[in-house]
Amino acid sequence: MTNITNVKLIFDPTLFWDAEDIDTGRHADYVIARVLDFGDERDVKKLREIYSDDELINVVRTRRGLLPITKRFWSVYFNIPLREEGDVSGSALRKSSGSDRQDRRSDQ
Repeated sequence: MTNITNVKLIFDPTLFWDAEDIDTGRHADYVIARVLDFGDERDVKKLREIYSDDELINVVRTRRGLLPITKRFWSVYFNIPLREEGDVSGSALRKSSGSDRQDRRSDQ
């Protein structure tokens, strides 16, 4: 992978409105997360030309700031179990069932 320092020339510049001099190598997790969260189809296509699926999967599994809807979509796309080892935000994706609420009430 060639490190590119001006991602605003590759992706929609509004994706990176709040940052300057973003290196695609050193800031890979940030670039991947930002494009997965807010990019359009063209941005995602360019992203997948730069980064491997393994790199994208790693971000989906481990990135804390990834939006829950983004995490769910890409987890389904890449067939990643939502509650996987190393998944730092899986608990945010789990929906509470009525029995969970009852269990919590009985603990009080």
